[in-house]
Amino acid sequence: MRAVVLEDFGRLVVRELEPPQEGEVLLQVAACGVCGSDLSVYKGTPAMRARWSPPLVLGHEIAGVVLEGPAEWQGRAVTVNPLLSCGQCEPCRRGLSNLCPQRTNVGFHYWGGFAQQIRLPLGQLHPLPEGLPLWKGALCEPLAVALRAVELAGGMLGRRVLVIGGGAIGTLAAWLAARAGAEVWVAERNPLRRAWLEGLGFLRGVLEAPSGSYELALDCVGAQATPGLAASHVQPGGQVVLVGLEAVEATLPLQRLVLQEIGLKGAYVFTHDDFSRATRLLAELPDELAVVRPFAQVQETFDLLLGGRLPQAKAVLIW
Repeated sequence: MRAVVLEDFGRLVVRELEPPQEGEVLLQVAACGVCGSDLSVYKGTPAMRARWSPPLVLGHEIAGVVLEGPAEWQGRAVTVNPLLSCGQCEPCRRGLSNLCPQRTNVGFHYWGGFAQQIRLPLGQLHPLPEGLPLWKGALCEPLAVALRAVELAGGMLGRRVLVIGGGAIGTLAAWLAARAGAEVWVAERNPLRRAWLEGLGFLRGVLEAPSGSYELALDCVGAQATPGLAASHVQPGGQVVLVGLEAVEATLPLQRLVLQEIGLKGAYVFTHDDFSRATRLLAELPDELAVVRPFAQVQETFDLLLGGRLPQAKAVLIW
């Protein structure tokens, strides 16, 4: 089988590998999304170099078809929850599998969807809605991340919401908030991405930089300055949810947060329940939220994304 291997930071190579032998279920990968974390590992950012060492088979936004496993699963189209948790620790017992200290990830600790076949525990698979295009199943993982962030913020109906960052998570969070009845503005620096966002139809506005006042701000960038920027644009008594993780530390306007009772909350990936509910929302997602490209164009796709030259917020690669 073929796999795209990160042989060194900045170097992707297509290799012929032996199919995996260990694991409960064998999955034929049909599609895999390119995540910001994949791009960060490829670039070899300091944070990623501290955690991971090539060679790696990346890809954790996965959809495919079951080749081997229990009879009732064979031939089923599925998406993959890439977050494996122990199920025994206190966070797991509280339903917070995303905070499990023993958690591991497909695409980092194990071969990911940049390989044509992978093996997984059966419990990581979620059947796709009937008739859903397989490529769209690769959007479930980022949708689950966005869903957790939006739901941690509470009810959306009638609220003015600012989303900082028009990448995949920001765009999906904006769609979910608008779907739930919010008026949503997205702030995005890239003019090519702004033009694409303006054509989506569910946003109240697209901004080059944050401006105005909102009841809720979702920081989907996580740069050093963006949490403070989000806090400066929420109303007294408003709320900020931090989703992005670009920086290690950030400066916050402490006086404003305290004196104006601005709530601050972090949102990290998703729980098993979040992922299940995201699966059920996939059929509603507009097709134009992603661009679908063949795996033969993986290097070009990485280059376009890293250079800010891809209008769409998400690229999905298909085998």
